[in-house]
Amino acid sequence: MSRETALKAAATVLGAIAGAAAVEGFLREPFQLDVARLTIVSPWLPAGFDGLKIVQLSDLHLHHISRAYRRAIDVVRREHPSLVVITGDLVDRPEQAAACLAFLSQLRGAAGVPVVVVPGNWDHRAFPTKQSIAAWHKRIQAEIGVRVLANQNVVLHRHGDRMWLVGTDDPYFGHADLDASFKGVPDTAFALVLTHAPEAFEELAQRPAARLVLAGHTHGGQVRLPFIGAVRVPSRYGTRFARGLFKLGNTLFYVNAGMGMSHLPIRFLCQPELTFITLTSCRLDESTAG
Repeated sequence: MSRETALKAAATVLGAIAGAAAVEGFLREPFQLDVARLTIVSPWLPAGFDGLKIVQLSDLHLHHISRAYRRAIDVVRREHPSLVVITGDLVDRPEQAAACLAFLSQLRGAAGVPVVVVPGNWDHRAFPTKQSIAAWHKRIQAEIGVRVLANQNVVLHRHGDRMWLVGTDDPYFGHADLDASFKGVPDTAFALVLTHAPEAFEELAQRPAARLVLAGHTHGGQVRLPFIGAVRVPSRYGTRFARGLFKLGNTLFYVNAGMGMSHLPIRFLCQPELTFITLTSCRLDESTAG
């Protein structure tokens, strides 16, 4: 085989690989759904919350209710969770509000349990003033019955015990106020913390009550390469907290890879994610112990 023939053959192979990757990234993976399951073991969990099953979604960036979002609704309906949380970035632009509200309404109906959201950086981009973001949150709560926590907390009661649900405003754009978020939360409590981005992880690890923190923002990198992982993550931590379970001090952190996309409509080796998180005080696996 001549050198010219070999180069043509190599170019053909590389072109085929690039074409297959483009089909996978633009046409297939964005419409798939990875249903992840995680058991979090914590000796601080109140006994009444043993077995609590949480569904986490993140980074909807919802333009329309595609196949992945419809499947998420079907999975939630089938699995009967105790709580559904969404860790920010519901919309990119104000004109997406109607589609987002329709999805939240269907999700809440399918779940039959409380749905709680916290704001993300794209929510603040879509509604850039205090008045506009407040009006958007009011619509979510008044029209759909979905609770928004922005530097706030609520007490959850179950089987005679209580735990705190803490929601920060977006830390990526600097809207998070941890003092306000944890106001009234005892240091000895078990707090489940919802925050959009990993930006406040080190500060949250200093909060004694913060036992489990759920976040998103990273999209898992959105594009991941074999043996390399995430190519780029918009975070001050780089790719350190791209996706998955982490531990800092006595606090566990889980970063969801998100449902939607931003900037480019592509996902490669990083499908949209819906996560079931089951809380237990029974030590089943040392790797998940808090």
